[in-house]
Amino acid sequence: MKIKFIGVGAAFAASEHYHSNMLITAESGKRLLLDCGCDARFSLREAGVDIYDLPNQINAVYISHLHSDHIGGMEWLAFNTFFHKTPRKIDLYMEKEMMKEMWDHSLKAGLQYIGDKDMILSDYFTCHPLKETDTFRWEGITPTLHKMPHIVSPENTLFSYGLMIKNDKKNARPLFITTDTTFQEEKMLSISDQVSTIFHDCETAAIRTNVHAHYDELKQLPEPVKAKMWLYHYQPDMMTQPVSDGFIGFVQKGQEFEFP
Repeated sequence: MKIKFIGVGAAFAASEHYHSNMLITAESGKRLLLDCGCDARFSLREAGVDIYDLPNQINAVYISHLHSDHIGGMEWLAFNTFFHKTPRKIDLYMEKEMMKEMWDHSLKAGLQYIGDKDMILSDYFTCHPLKETDTFRWEGITPTLHKMPHIVSPENTLFSYGLMIKNDKKNARPLFITTDTTFQEEKMLSISDQVSTIFHDCETAAIRTNVHAHYDELKQLPEPVKAKMWLYHYQPDMMTQPVSDGFIGFVQKGQEFEFP
């Protein structure tokens, strides 16, 4: 299994970083796109994907949450597969309530009508709605959803669903991708005992938004936890030294990791 970071930047990232979306390639060669932000048409092409042949290039997509740097390319993906010369529906995996909300509040306005047909989400994708702690199987790997608090307010909490991913065929420890989360010290301590690698979103700006774990917070984690941790989803003006602070490093755009 390989994971390529087609982007590593925060929501306002430019083309030198792109949005933090990933391409998972199974041993079979099939590809799962983890999040599909506004930059996807550019970042996928730069990563070597033929964006004019998407039904034969991308086999599945997983959506972690509903911010535009994670779903802003979904209308483009839907239309490009639906109107392809050999159309094929891509498998869509995401938490079931979020799936409904994505259609009702983000995609329906642009995708609802084609000619005189009243379309629904399943006209574009083969939908796999998941419970918030579900494990699903895809091409020899088993991702498990982890509910992560992203925006916390007195009235409501917006969650993002991170993934713990295990290779079914290999006797190896799983890896964990946070997607977007505030600092969750206890959860990171628990997860670190279970996994070989953690990919953690990381805010690096001087002005904190309080919707991502900040570098200064992550820096306080125990050394054995940081020693398993790659950082991504950062601002381009980062002025930090991750290796000297105990982390493996910052993921670079286009960087690919191979796991047994």
